Amino acid sequence: MRTKLMTLCAAIVLLTATPAGAVKVYKVRSEGLADVKVYETNSEGLADCIIYVTSSEGLASGNAKWYYVNSEGLADVKIYFTSSEGLADKKIYFTKSEGLAKCDVDWTGYKKSSAGWRFGTCLPARPGTLIRDLVLPRCGSL
Repeated sequence: MRTKLMTLCAAIVLLTATPAGAVKVYKVRSEGLADVKVYETNSEGLADCIIYVTSSEGLASGNAKWYYVNSEGLADVKIYFTSSEGLADKKIYFTKSEGLAKCDVDWTGYKKSSAGWRFGTCLPARPGTLIRDLVLPRCGSL
């Protein structure tokens, strides 16, 4: 009985496991439209991430392998390449070797919500707005 249970658990884990998908990146031309600002450095040692760019979405996996998309709607993250290291959220280095790519940054975690431009990023506190206050931050809690 125990072996059957172990086999069943292993089968469920294998069936529900999903491979790490490609980070689909869209390059924006405006800093305000970007989810994250990156600076391309010339040194691997100074970079937060070493990125490998693939030519096929199927070949990319994990946070260190990017695939550029032509549509903003298909992207996991919108990136703006800044010319100033001080203005960047992350510093990256592009490698030509797939085996050297490594990155611990969750790029999809940078994705902006549409609530900011719909409702503003800072709402005043009012009585009777409990549900809104649970979802959106107040001015003093940013």
